[in-house]
Amino acid sequence: MNTFDPDAHTKQSRQTWSEAAPRYDKLSSSLFGPTAEAFAEFAGVRRGWRVLDVACGPGLAARAAAARAGETGRVLACDLAPGMIELAAARPPRARSAPIEWRVLDAENLDVPAGAFDAVLCQLGLMLFARPQRALEGMRRAAAPGAPVSCLVQGRRHAMRFTGLVFDAIVARAPELRAPSGAPTLFAFGPDGVLEEAFAMAGLTEIVTRRLSGTFRFESAEAYWNVMTEGSGRTRAMLETLKPEIQAKIKADVLRRAGKRRAGRGVEVAYEFVMARGLAPSRR
Repeated sequence: MNTFDPDAHTKQSRQTWSEAAPRYDKLSSSLFGPTAEAFAEFAGVRRGWRVLDVACGPGLAARAAAARAGETGRVLACDLAPGMIELAAARPPRARSAPIEWRVLDAENLDVPAGAFDAVLCQLGLMLFARPQRALEGMRRAAAPGAPVSCLVQGRRHAMRFTGLVFDAIVARAPELRAPSGAPTLFAFGPDGVLEEAFAMAGLTEIVTRRLSGTFRFESAEAYWNVMTEGSGRTRAMLETLKPEIQAKIKADVLRRAGKRRAGRGVEVAYEFVMARGLAPSRR
């Protein structure tokens, strides 16, 4: 098994997610809009607040936070991938929302003023970072004393079938693609207590968590496969390293498993997210 190189992982992530930005935006917009709204509410964003959105991607959580902060608030949305920032910045703002500044920044080296934000958010980013604990500590430093820091991650592997179906099929057919020791995995923060422990280690207090679960509906098993392979930067990158015949077997496995989740004329695939919120320490 290869040795994990965090710097190489971060460099590759920047390129992969930049290239995937238009495809991921389509996936994100069609599926994750309600999740972003629920997350901004959970984070407790209020009118007039200064908000930092880390690993903002195409900007769903940033825009949800901006709507809650209103015209007197402001949002800084940052992402490692320039392609994501370019795409997000090109979209017109919501009416009566806080202005959003879009900036390319590495979550593990947050170059923002300490204590400058009334809330810090990170939706579907923490489990992708090479050094997630460093990123959490940076978020805590960016938060004003007593301000909430909130993260949303993928849930338990058995419950997050939306991504689990595909990843299980990939590693079954190509076990060499299993993440090496120390590498980030999509489901790392899903089990009970793991996200809370990471928040506590970062110095956050009064930690609360909540799980979001439901199903995503697709017209067919083929439509589900297309969404997962065309929209997700990481999944597509993994598949492209494999021979065509192995890719074909993985697709057949996924179509068979997704087909068992038929509901009416389509298929429904279960999802689970975990949200955590903790407060930055107050000054004494």
